[in-house]
Amino acid sequence: MKVFQYGIIATIQLLLLLVDIVINTASEHFRTSELHLLVMYIVQDVALVLALIILFLVFFNTYVFKAGLVALLIRKFVATIVVTLIYLALCLALHVWAMKLRWGKDKDFYIWNAGKDGYLILYVCQRAGSVLYYFFYKRTTLRLGDPNYYKDSAWLREHVN
Repeated sequence: MKVFQYGIIATIQLLLLLVDIVINTASEHFRTSELHLLVMYIVQDVALVLALIILFLVFFNTYVFKAGLVALLIRKFVATIVVTLIYLALCLALHVWAMKLRWGKDKDFYIWNAGKDGYLILYVCQRAGSVLYYFFYKRTTLRLGDPNYYKDSAWLREHVN
């Protein structure tokens, strides 16, 4: 992959992370508007899916993948894949539950007074998972910029043998 192409893809990946951070930060600000909240949740979930798709497309573009060493890529980046999938599941569960609790309620309805302890636990897990997701995804984005993944090299031969 050329440096220019990698720069564009890395920028897109980091912008998707920024979208996720902004929505996580601003979602409680829009708690009185169900429609705005729904749109924000949909945008966040779509951004997560796009981030995962782009990650796999970058994997498919590496020399390591083209050489048939998929197991090496999976071994190097399994944590990122697992954390991203878990975070996506946490986001989907939180979004569905939040919309179920909020939809059709009075504008002054405060979700934390609803007596839903499970919701609070899910909320905290999703927010904690977001930190792990940001760390692993950004680290993987930067690690995939290593030229060794895009050409035959001594590093690759060491890992094969």
